[in-house]
Amino acid sequence: MIQLAALLTILASGVTAVGPPIAIFDKSNFLHQDLYDYSMEHQAAWEASCYASQALRIDLGSISTKEVWAIEEAQVNLRPVPWFAVHLDLQDDRAREEEVTGLSADLAFRVAPRVELMVTGSPGARKDQGALGLGTLIASDDHTQYAVARVIDDRPFFNGKNSEGGIRNSAQWRVQSEVRAAQQGFSGWLKLDWGSAVEIRYPADHQSPSAEGGQRAALDFHLRWVPAAWMASDGGFGLRGTVRLLSSDRTDPAGQTSLRRVIAFGRVYAMFPLRAGFSLYAVLLGASDRGYGRDAGLPFTYARWDLGARASLVKDFHPLRVELGYSAVRTRRVVNPLPDPADLLESEVADKAYVSIEWYPRRNIYLRFLISHQVASGSFAGMNGMFGAIF
Repeated sequence: MIQLAALLTILASGVTAVGPPIAIFDKSNFLHQDLYDYSMEHQAAWEASCYASQALRIDLGSISTKEVWAIEEAQVNLRPVPWFAVHLDLQDDRAREEEVTGLSADLAFRVAPRVELMVTGSPGARKDQGALGLGTLIASDDHTQYAVARVIDDRPFFNGKNSEGGIRNSAQWRVQSEVRAAQQGFSGWLKLDWGSAVEIRYPADHQSPSAEGGQRAALDFHLRWVPAAWMASDGGFGLRGTVRLLSSDRTDPAGQTSLRRVIAFGRVYAMFPLRAGFSLYAVLLGASDRGYGRDAGLPFTYARWDLGARASLVKDFHPLRVELGYSAVRTRRVVNPLPDPADLLESEVADKAYVSIEWYPRRNIYLRFLISHQVASGSFAGMNGMFGAIF
């Protein structure tokens, strides 16, 4: 829902991809995403809180002198009476692959034990914005285990209400589902957000473009196991992954520009508690970024594959935690045609040595600062700041 609203905002503003995404030529792209992302322990706590608690998290990282990797999320869960609840979800993601901004709201009415029907939607500042839908929530008594399904009509009043005179070819539907289950140290979480394709045409006297469209779909999952002997620590094993389908089209007097892109990113991780407050953290990551499209009427294709690993030593100095680590990834890519002779290098290795410090002023509140360095090239590799709270 909110992702499509962001997509339509981007389309309406005339911003679209030109040629292969610049991120595929950055050998450190997935190293940024791995290091700057929330730790597996923090992510698992966030998943458990989605429909049970209030929470806020902010993550800001440097990619280049002109780019910032930013994720900001907040959620509110209010239950003034046992049979009625309000769930609010605010999201503002500014990452290379996608930009997602919006506010969604659920009004849930209990119709049976652990079963609630939801009226869901997103408010809009203009008549052609906003979304309306229905959903169902099945949850445990503490709402840390849940199954949610929504069907949403995004911007149902777009035709005839938008100031640009655009006509959408059909209704825009989004299907959203989120599931979490946990038992005896095991937990599993899955989130699906799929939107049907949209195409918008503008009148002949409208400023360019004459037509534009797009589609977005996302699947995220996280499987985690914490052995009983490690419950008192942050140790555990897990698998976390994401798949993104991103599509955009634009036709204007200069020609047609389009991009179809599929991104897959997965990580297998383990944290082993040692003695004296030390832990060993290890990650194996793999990624794929494939796409095709047209730039000013000329076709192009590209493919990228990454395989890497990360290892670090973690030490708890309650309420501080210090992590020293090193990560490296090997990247292979094929681009046709090459946009620049300087991009002829098809296989590269990127690395980062890093140190991070986390401070826990309260049990469920943390702040983290991370700084990294490229060992192979001797260059500065970026920094990251993070804040999270669950209450």
